[in-house]
Amino acid sequence: MNKIEQAAQAIRQADALLIGASNGLSIAEGYHIFANNEMFRRQFGDFQQKYGIRSVIEGCFYHYPGREERQEFLNRLVQHWIKDYRPSQVMKDLLAIVGDKDYFILTSNADTHLELSGFAPDKMFEVEGTFEDLLHNRPMQDKSQEANAFLHRYHGKRLVIFELGIGSRNRLIKLPLMQLVAREPQATYITLNLAQELYIPDEIAGKSIGLAGDIADTLRKLKEKQRTDDNIS
Repeated sequence: MNKIEQAAQAIRQADALLIGASNGLSIAEGYHIFANNEMFRRQFGDFQQKYGIRSVIEGCFYHYPGREERQEFLNRLVQHWIKDYRPSQVMKDLLAIVGDKDYFILTSNADTHLELSGFAPDKMFEVEGTFEDLLHNRPMQDKSQEANAFLHRYHGKRLVIFELGIGSRNRLIKLPLMQLVAREPQATYITLNLAQELYIPDEIAGKSIGLAGDIADTLRKLKEKQRTDDNIS
């Protein structure tokens, strides 16, 4: 049984999925907050020329001469990345993989693409807020109570921790997820990332499946494996 087959089987047998998502998932869709790429230059080239801003993340926190310039950047970001967004194949595949399983999502992505693609807002905790929070200068919505209720509900059950594009040194989401795997006896840890960012500590290696490579490609393979298994059954 290869790793895709192992992951598909673990998801099929799971009582619930706890999904952790970070920049790698957005990058798989084509949205990169740290990149000075063609998309950034097309959408914010005038800001780059005027202020030397080289990425979306720089633009969000740049010290502009006045409030109006900052609002203009954020307005344009929300327009391009949220209002104009249409669910990508990456998100469609992820939705298909989750299927009718219960789930909760922890994400540091501010683009709200998961919600816009059909995942339930009440099952999602955007741990660093959203671009719209920045635009409207509103506090982040704390969903820690909902997250804890989900963990309590599935304590001791077959919980799959499904990690998407979280860097190997991330302490905000990845570290707590790995600690959860260590203390949950029936947990399975499935992590998707580029090979250089894939990290599984020795303590949980026996409960873990690492899927190295392009996340979009891996999600497609997982979805296809699930579909094949469903047809057989």
